[in-house]
Amino acid sequence: MTTRQALMTAAAELMREVGYDEMTTAAVAKRAGVAEGTIYRHFPSKETLAEAVFADIWRIFQEYMETHLPPREQPRERLDAFFPLTVQAIASLMPSYATLAQQEHLHFAAKHCASHHGSAGSLPPGPREYVALLEEALRLAQECGVVRPEIDPSVAAHFFFFGAGAAMEFYGDLQHLRPEDERVPQKIVEQLMNLMQHAVKGDIQ
Repeated sequence: MTTRQALMTAAAELMREVGYDEMTTAAVAKRAGVAEGTIYRHFPSKETLAEAVFADIWRIFQEYMETHLPPREQPRERLDAFFPLTVQAIASLMPSYATLAQQEHLHFAAKHCASHHGSAGSLPPGPREYVALLEEALRLAQECGVVRPEIDPSVAAHFFFFGAGAAMEFYGDLQHLRPEDERVPQKIVEQLMNLMQHAVKGDIQ
C-alpha cells in the first residue's frame, strides 16, 4: 500500500468513526503511521483528502454500474436494472463505507462545490456522473417509448437520486450495521423501486 493509499484508508476509517468535522489531520497521520506533514505532500488540505476518498468510492461504484448494466442497445432492460443494481452495488462494494456513501458526505461535498463555483445546484463529480448515467438510461428508454414522453430525464434523475437516497437513509440504519444486517429493509427497497418505475412509466408497458 502506498503512502497516499494509507492516508486515504485512514481518513475513510476516521470519517466513519467520528465524522468529517471531527477528523483531524493529526489523527489521520497517526492512523496511517506517518508524520502529519506527510499528508500535505499528497493532499493540500483535509478537504482534498476527504474528496479523494469520496472520488475513489464513486469511481469503484461507477465501474460496477457500467460493467453490470445491460447494454445501451437494450434500453428497457437497462432502466429496469438500474435501481436494483444500485442497491446491489452499494451492498456488494461499500458495506464498510455506509456513512460515506450516503447523504452525510454528499451534503459536505455539495456545500464545498457550491462555495467554490457559486452554484447551489452543483454536484461533485462522482454523484454528477451517477446522475448522468441514470439520466441517460431514462432518455434512452424514453426514445423507445418505455418512459412517458412528458418526463424530463434530467429532473427525474435528480429527483430519484436525492429522494431515494434520503428515503434509504431515513428507513435504514446505515451507520450501525453488522455485516449480516440489512442496510435497508427489503420491503422499503421494493416500494422505492415500484414508486420510481411507476413514476416514469405510468401506464406504459
